[in-house]
Order: sequence, then C-alpha cells, then structure tokens
Amino acid sequence: MKNLKLIAALSLITGSALAAPAVEWLPPAGNDLVASGLTTNISPIPASRHTESSPVSFSWALTADRPDQPQVSSIESRQYWLDVTGHDLATGVDLPLTAPGAVIRVSALEGGSQLQLDPSRLQLSVDRHSLDIAALQDVTTGSTMQRQGMAVPEDSLAFRLPADVEVASLNVRHPGAAGDQALVIHVFEPNSSWVARMTAPRTNFLAGQPIEFGLSLSNGSVSFDIEQVDAMLVSPDAGQVWSLSQQGADGGLGGQVPLDGLSAAPGLYEAHAYIDQQIKDLIVRRDVKIAFSVAPPAGRFTGQVRQNLATGFGLDLGIEVVTAGRYQVNGEIFGTNAFGQLQPLAMAQAAALLEPGAGSIRLDLDSNVLQASGLAAPFEVRNLQLLDQGRMYLLEERQRAIVIKTGEQDPRREFLIER
Repeated sequence: MKNLKLIAALSLITGSALAAPAVEWLPPAGNDLVASGLTTNISPIPASRHTESSPVSFSWALTADRPDQPQVSSIESRQYWLDVTGHDLATGVDLPLTAPGAVIRVSALEGGSQLQLDPSRLQLSVDRHSLDIAALQDVTTGSTMQRQGMAVPEDSLAFRLPADVEVASLNVRHPGAAGDQALVIHVFEPNSSWVARMTAPRTNFLAGQPIEFGLSLSNGSVSFDIEQVDAMLVSPDAGQVWSLSQQGADGGLGGQVPLDGLSAAPGLYEAHAYIDQQIKDLIVRRDVKIAFSVAPPAGRFTGQVRQNLATGFGLDLGIEVVTAGRYQVNGEIFGTNAFGQLQPLAMAQAAALLEPGAGSIRLDLDSNVLQASGLAAPFEVRNLQLLDQGRMYLLEERQRAIVIKTGEQDPRREFLIER
C-alpha cells in the first residue's frame, strides 16, 4: 500500500474532524477597569453624538517587540502655588524654599486687572537678609513672556533667584497693589531634590466606584511619611469638587465621583494634592495634580464569548449597555511562537450600533495577517477595551481578557495522514 503524507495548510477554518479551541475569559486583574454593576439612572448620560451607523471591523499586524506593560500614570512636582491678595503682597509674603535657583512668578488671578507689577519696586529678603535685586536672574514681565510664547497673564512678574545662594525662606514684597486684588504666586524649584509624586493605576475611572491615587514625598532615594495633605477631585469645568481622604501614612488617597456629579462639560477631571510638611527645620511645600477621565458604569462585557470559525478567527463578545449608541471594541491579539512564547500578533477593532440590553460585537482577525505571523494557538486577547464612541466613554478595560486554548487537535499544527 502506498503511503500518502499530507501537510495541512495554516488555517483556522477546519472540518468537523478537528476540535474547536476552547475559549475562556480570564478573571479581572486589580487595575482593570470593570463595572461592578450597571447604573439604572441614565438621566446624567447625554445623548449619543455618533454619526456613523454601519458596523466596521478591521485588524493589522503588530511587531514582536511591542511592549505589553500596564500604563500607570505618574506626575512629579517640584512646585507649588499660593493664593494671596494685593494687601498680602504689599506687606510681604513668605515662601518656603528647599534649594537655590528657584523661579518665582507673581500674577493677577484674572486678566485685565490693570495691575502694575514693576521689577524696580520689588523688595526681597532671603532668610531675613535683604537681597539685592541686581543679583536676580531673568527678571521679566508678563508681556515679555507672552511674546516668547508662554501662556501667562499679562499682569505678571517673574524672576529667578541666584543659583549660588542657599535659601530656606524668601519674603516677597511689592507695594502698590490694591488691597483686594486677587493674586497667585507660583514657585518652581528646578534644582530641588524634594519631589512629590502622584500616581494613578490607570487614566480612566467609573463614577460611583472607588478612585484611588498614590502620593509620595521623597528626597533622593529616601521617602517620607506624609503627615498632612489637602486633596480633592475637580470636574472638567471646575464647577464641582469632591474630597479625597488620606488612606495611610504612605500618602495614598481615596474617594469617588458620584454618578450625579458627572459634568455636562467635556474634558478631563483632575486630582489635586497640596503638601505642606515640616521636616526638622525645613518646610517642604508641594502641589501636584493628575488628570483622568470619568465615565458612568453604563456598559460592560457580559462574560459571554463564542468563537466563530466561519470567519477564520472571530470572537462574538457579549456586551450589555443601558443606552442606545455606537460602541467600539479594541483588542490586542497574542499568539504562540515556535518556542512556546506568547508574542504580539495583531490589533483588532470593531464597532456597531447597540440597543439597551444584551448584545454582541464580533472581533475579527484578518486571516492573511494570521498566516503571515507564523503564530499558533494558544492565543490571548489583551488590553481589551469597550468604548462608547458617541459619548467618548471608556467603559471597560482589561489587561488580560481572553485565552483561546488548543483543542484536541490544533487546527494550525502540521498533521500526518497515512493510507
């Protein structure tokens, strides 16, 4: 009898003799954005602004060196702001400093104030000793800074302290400002080793669920317990404020944006923290803020997933939403190489109209992209996102979402038939 060896082509489209790979949702990780439940109050949710109604689906190859790390947002600060009045400035304002070469800017809180800030009238003292104005560097006015492209009020005056003069406290006086004139003083210490840092596990949160931030104060490699901090959340239009509470000596902050607090104004929310701490004889003052988005818990993946082999590589993802609109799914697909390692294969995106209730969107992978990759099962879908296109909401995000395991017979593996 003659032996015939048949090598199967690389394809996910198989006959009934081949077992379909098993598809499994992974449990959410600690930093994943997942709604614990969907809201029943849709009144704060605006109407969808989508214009496209046709479903779309496409994918493209990813390079093998693409990093697969969670994106943690982090902001450092060597600066602070201080609100004062014209009376305060005329009598003298004390500014704690931690290093030479600080940059100070005094500005009217609102433009068009007709405030006359004159460098020749500036009076400074460092640690109770007068400082000659001639020793200052880069003394400039708001109009000059604006001509250089800086977004500062015209009613501003800025200067840099000498880089060779140690200083712990600076007193700034400028006679002549109206007593009730609202001013702000910005202090930036580029040469300071004292740094405040705020971190967020992600850049998106859901209203009504906990919002947490990390906060630290350090000098080089040494970290200090934060004894006191004032912190708050601010809406995009600055019309609403919610308090953040300190979660321990490490400076962690926690709170939430209530669902009815969602602002009608588009834009990013901000978390602000104001640190004013004395360490021995030194006062360290730092302001730090971090921006993030907030969405209502108005949609989520249901945990239902079905692989549709008729399209080559198709995942029908169950989705539940509370309002009609156009929704989008993004996912990075990883495949297994010849050494048994997962590596990036493709980015897939799909969008479709959904009505309130349960529905689904199919995430597809182009068969040409799959074959060109040389990768096989097991596959994994990472960085899976559910978005509301018409309202610009990110509703769910999972770093690791779905695993497609090898079945009894891997449909992409070479096999031998003898007869």
